[in-house]
Amino acid sequence: MSEPRKTLPGWRLAGEAGAAARLGDCSALIPTCDRFPQVIRLLEGIAALPDQPAEVVIIDGAAVGDLGVRLREWHQGQRPVFDLVYARSERGLTRQRNAAVDLSAGEYLYFFDDDTVPQPGYFAEIRQVFENDRARRIGLIGGLIVNEIDRPIIPRWQWRLKLGLVPKDLPPGRYFDGATTLPLGMMKPFRGVMPVDFVSGCSSAWRRDVFRTMRFSEYFVGYSQGEDLEASLRAAREWQVVLCGDARILHLHAAGGRPVRFIRGKVDIINKYFIWKRHRPEVSLKNKMLFWLDVPFQFVTDIGAWLKRPWDPSPLIRTAGLACGAVECIVSPPRFEDPPVRRQYELAAGDGARADDAEPVQARQGR
Repeated sequence: MSEPRKTLPGWRLAGEAGAAARLGDCSALIPTCDRFPQVIRLLEGIAALPDQPAEVVIIDGAAVGDLGVRLREWHQGQRPVFDLVYARSERGLTRQRNAAVDLSAGEYLYFFDDDTVPQPGYFAEIRQVFENDRARRIGLIGGLIVNEIDRPIIPRWQWRLKLGLVPKDLPPGRYFDGATTLPLGMMKPFRGVMPVDFVSGCSSAWRRDVFRTMRFSEYFVGYSQGEDLEASLRAAREWQVVLCGDARILHLHAAGGRPVRFIRGKVDIINKYFIWKRHRPEVSLKNKMLFWLDVPFQFVTDIGAWLKRPWDPSPLIRTAGLACGAVECIVSPPRFEDPPVRRQYELAAGDGARADDAEPVQARQGR
């Protein structure tokens, strides 16, 4: 007997009647927590686009707060063409992502971090790539984060390349068997689509059919470092993953909501190890050595950063977390089995919400 669905408090507000400009099979999904200004900036950015989705679904992980009330006020004042859906869930990025999938109705699901701003044509360009894929092989498309590409290589990565810890011919967007991925800053602007192994979760669009056989892993419910990489690699087992150079987006990093340096250092290595073992269980001795050699390399670079700014202990704090995480990977390696795939969440009945299966967005188009 299957477990009952979790009912989330929330509501759905209809967009303006006769919204012919919106894309009827597209849904924008925004997990958030304690970032009201960023959410409003993103909503206003979407509302200003010539290519808007039929619905925007916001999953709020804050334990307290008035985001739902303030979003109602925004909707009443702005009267957007898209439907606006709000639900409050338990905090945890992958948990909130799964809830957004369940409460949405589009065929194409566009995930955004709340501190991003899509540029004109973002929805239409990605949708066109999906539509042109007549064989329905493409399951995941990433947008191009234009303010994070084509940057100078930072010294830490220059040394990684010089020391051979990362292959010099590894292109950005590919996953190396030594568990390393190059920074997107090394990518150059391009047009069209590019095959990749993973995309950034802050600007990713999924074909709904992908979620018939997978969910976002709740292993990452705590600190979600690497959750987008892991989900991409899992999707790539059955689907093609590509980056769309014509779908442009800005990522305006918000300062809040990030863990302390010790926790970040610890979880960085533990999550990296977990992903590596899950998706590359059998690698060469050389790649195993490269994985572990990167740990003392990070010790040295963190200590070097501290020596340059001895009044700032944060690099040493991160190093302490990294050391603890590395020991934990050896003594008690992280393990996690995802539960069987099923729909887990529904919106509470009443107040404009539906507790039954989501009505196809196309049915609401142009009402």
